Amino acid sequence: MRYILFIPGAIFLLVIFFRVVLPLLKNPAWKRLIDDARYERSRENLSKSDLLLEKAIKKYPSIGQVYLEYFLNYSDSSDLQKRFLLLLEGYKNTGDTVLGFFIGNTYLEEGDYINALHFFEQKEIVNYMKNKHIPLLAQLYYEEGDYHKASLEYEQFYRTVFNDKRPLKELLSEQSASDLILYSLIIHEAGGEWESVMSLIPKSSVHIESSWRDYLDQLQSQLKDLKPAVSGINGDPGEFNRKRKLYYTSRIDLIQSWL
Repeated sequence: MRYILFIPGAIFLLVIFFRVVLPLLKNPAWKRLIDDARYERSRENLSKSDLLLEKAIKKYPSIGQVYLEYFLNYSDSSDLQKRFLLLLEGYKNTGDTVLGFFIGNTYLEEGDYINALHFFEQKEIVNYMKNKHIPLLAQLYYEEGDYHKASLEYEQFYRTVFNDKRPLKELLSEQSASDLILYSLIIHEAGGEWESVMSLIPKSSVHIESSWRDYLDQLQSQLKDLKPAVSGINGDPGEFNRKRKLYYTSRIDLIQSWL
């Protein structure tokens, strides 16, 4: 009888080992450190999570993912300068495309358009942005006030992404509110017919995240949760915090004026 009871228990342990434990053991060591850091963070052991991420960087300086994990999930997210310097170090060590994208994006948020452009024009990063549907070059031109260039870049970006040669209105009509808002802002600032652009998406809908009201709720929630940085990439966080807040308020204001 003991053997009969033992066999199902042993089988259960073997199933757990092969389905859960063994796949984890097959992960590279740096990935296991990241997983451990995420686990500690989920238990709110933030200092322990930070130590594991720092250990991963010291042991595996040629792996881009460990730097990105640190940049995105270091417990003191307000210390942008510290995280950004490590991101630069990671890019120098690895040349990782994703790190380059985040460096360019941080420069953009800081208002350093020259350095941001340096990254956004690199072929690998251009391809990454297209794969992720993130038209940051159009956002850059918009922030610089070159609305004609911004609108051309936006249209060309999505035509390339979808290999789409249809009339612009048809191309825009299939975009989400979170995609279309940038083009709406560009046309609005250029003095064009921005209302006709926003009318391509319903003001409200029974379907989740498919209307301007849904997107407005999302933006307002994100703005409410936004934590100001205590240091910018060059020290003073003033411009970084101002521009980051403006990113949300400009979108919120335009949607509210439409609704």
